[in-house]
Amino acid sequence: MLIWYLIRLNNKRLSQSEHKYRLIYEDSPIPNWVYDLESLRFVSVNESAIKQYGYSRNEFLSMTILDIRPAEEQYKVLEALRSVSSNIKKSGTWMHCKADGTLLHVIINSQQIVFENKPCVMVAVQDVSETINYETKLKQLNADLLRQKEKLSETQQIVQVGGWEFYLDTRQLLWSDEMYIITDVEPNPALNLYELYVDHIHPEDRPAMIEGLEMLVEKGKQLNVTHRITLLNGQERYLRQVARLEYLDGKPYKVIGTTQNVTELKQLESERNRYLFSLEDTLNNINEGFYTLNENLVFTNVNKKFELETGLSKADIIGKEFKEVFPGAEERITYRQYEKALAEKTSLKFEAYWQHFKQWHHVSAYPTEDGIAVYFTDITEKKQNEINLNEVIERYEIVTKATQDVIYDYDVIDDSLIFNTRITELIDCEIDHIGGDLRWWRSLIHPDDREDVLRSQQKVIANKEQIWRYEYRIKCGVDVYKYIYAQAYYIYNNDNEVVRIIGAVKDIDQLKRANEENKRLADIITKVNNMIVVMDTEHRITWVNKAFEMYTGNTYAQVKGHYPKDLLGASLVSEELIQEICERKRKLETFTVDLKHHLRNDEIQWVNIEYTPLFNDCAEHIGYIAVYNNITERKDKEEKIYKQNKILQEISWLSSHEIRKPVASILGLVYLAKDSESEEEKDEIIQMINICAEELDEIVHTITDKISNELYVGKDSIELQELK
Repeated sequence: MLIWYLIRLNNKRLSQSEHKYRLIYEDSPIPNWVYDLESLRFVSVNESAIKQYGYSRNEFLSMTILDIRPAEEQYKVLEALRSVSSNIKKSGTWMHCKADGTLLHVIINSQQIVFENKPCVMVAVQDVSETINYETKLKQLNADLLRQKEKLSETQQIVQVGGWEFYLDTRQLLWSDEMYIITDVEPNPALNLYELYVDHIHPEDRPAMIEGLEMLVEKGKQLNVTHRITLLNGQERYLRQVARLEYLDGKPYKVIGTTQNVTELKQLESERNRYLFSLEDTLNNINEGFYTLNENLVFTNVNKKFELETGLSKADIIGKEFKEVFPGAEERITYRQYEKALAEKTSLKFEAYWQHFKQWHHVSAYPTEDGIAVYFTDITEKKQNEINLNEVIERYEIVTKATQDVIYDYDVIDDSLIFNTRITELIDCEIDHIGGDLRWWRSLIHPDDREDVLRSQQKVIANKEQIWRYEYRIKCGVDVYKYIYAQAYYIYNNDNEVVRIIGAVKDIDQLKRANEENKRLADIITKVNNMIVVMDTEHRITWVNKAFEMYTGNTYAQVKGHYPKDLLGASLVSEELIQEICERKRKLETFTVDLKHHLRNDEIQWVNIEYTPLFNDCAEHIGYIAVYNNITERKDKEEKIYKQNKILQEISWLSSHEIRKPVASILGLVYLAKDSESEEEKDEIIQMINICAEELDEIVHTITDKISNELYVGKDSIELQELK
């Protein structure tokens, strides 16, 4: 009984111990789980593991420990299982996968146990993700700082900047690595850098450096000194020292400074000074006036040429505004161009007239950092020559427009032929198709005229003459030729060889054809039966043909010098028609008119007169030619036809309007009679039809009387066939 009691008591204690252990396991804030050592399946998990990993308890119990591992660590997990024992083992840092795919960095403590009578492993997990991430960021930050330090060092080496510290009590000078490079000194702990450095400062610059250092220490004034230093190899360098003072317990104890190698800058500055001196000397010796203006258009510099051209001294205008030196300049193009150059930062070139000096200047303005630089040249003489040349060219253009001549210049040596712009109008082609040699021009000459033209030119050259004139035809378009009158002036050299030909070509095609037409007309007018009268510009008769003499009964001697209206009575001609004839003659138009006049026997006649202007060989108007055609008989017939047309119109109106009314009434009454059933009503309709028939008969008689009594009466009637 005692043994049984002891066993029961022990089991009770074990049960209590196991209950306490489970409470510790379940309530532990650290994720814990137990997995089967053979199947690797989870057999138990606590609440912390469920919350930490995001899987439900059922999901956990359906998975293996490999399911929460990344694929790259699964092989390592299987390897680690071999070392599992009953002793607690710390397995290091691993990666676990949460339910949402997030990776955790964890430290695992494991121990082999017996759980539900099976060999299992109990695992305690510590999440160290924040620690790992912090360490990773810290490593990255340290790496970045290291790179920045390396870059800073590289930058200092590139710009040749070094740092130093000078301790006042011990007079100890410490240098950065870059200082050794700048001073070309090998690092050596035994060196007294302060004495070494001071000894190598150029003797002329040493007092300024020592004084600057004393002012820094005594009065706290920042050190900013540039001095020369002689290196160990004898080379000289320029160094700029900038330093500040640091205090300890209210007392200065250390100087922190920066040194920059400015040797190249000093060399550039020296080179710039030499360049500026050379530039100043150059500007004073150039042939152009020169001056500079700042952004407010205030004079900052001028050269000697400016002083000579303007009569103003450099001392009098430096510091003054442009518009102050030249009053009213702001209203002129020069001032506006300068403002534009400043605003747009662009170079400008222009010509301007300086009212103050009565000169034309060619001005070039260039933007600079401080304002603009201006160069100017006096072009007054050139401008006057251009004005004179333009006047000559303008007169030349006016003359060519007035004469419509084509001017040409032929260089015989170079076979170069140049025309003015009238050539395109003469031959009716684009400027691109104009040739530039003699062969091209000769290709335009009519084949029948070409040999004659060449012979006439060769004759002038053979006789050493200077003037050549000739009429011939040239091609203008497709199979179209014009008559031209060519003139030329031949220029010979000392060997009597032609070197240049200058001439003009006049279009005489219309004049030539007009003369030919006049000749043809002269031949015709002597043979025609129509009356022909030739008049001068004052409208007086200068010639008549035989037909005119026979018609008027006057001889040529009797009518010469008279006005045609004196011979052909003008009393029947309206004043408006006379004015129209005079106006059209004044405009040199070709036109025709019909007019009525009476002869000596008072017989009235109708004539058709065709007026044509006459020109001489120089295209000058010399009068008119009038051709008279007797149209009396035609006019009489037209009058008769007009009268009979009026009668026919009346007959037509009667036929189309007056007859229609009774006919329409009859037709309407007939329809009524058809529909009427009463005899009395039908009799009444028949009486009305009878009245309409009588009206129709009366209209027909009226038409017949008009035809018999007005249309075909006696000898004045016109045969019906003629009317048709």
